[in-house]
Amino acid sequence: MGGGKLMYAYYFLKHRRMCLKYGMYIGLNAVGKGFFLVHPGFVRIDSWVHIGENCTVLPMVLFGRAHPIEGTEIFVGDNCYVGTGATILGPIRIGNNVTIAAGAVVTKDVPDNVVVAGVPAKIVKYKI
Repeated sequence: MGGGKLMYAYYFLKHRRMCLKYGMYIGLNAVGKGFFLVHPGFVRIDSWVHIGENCTVLPMVLFGRAHPIEGTEIFVGDNCYVGTGATILGPIRIGNNVTIAAGAVVTKDVPDNVVVAGVPAKIVKYKI
């Protein structure tokens, strides 16, 4: 077995163990460079979710589907922050430099440079 295959097997098993231990799942190519997961507990990011560069996701965040048949892709821009317990239901686009407050339920597109909070999420502040 070559070195590349051995490393792949190691990381595959390590990823599988994290999924089982913490209830975490991150699909292939779902996150960009600089992605930071504060704690792996109860986070699900499927392959149809696209998270940009330098984004931070806190625990207990769900990227889900609002409808199982319609287009389901969720696009999250660069430099975004997703607070604990947030729920993001697609198909939607979240702009760059967006902060999603803890416990927010995002069901509609979010423009760049804003802070959203609430159920359903609404813009509470514009960033400069």
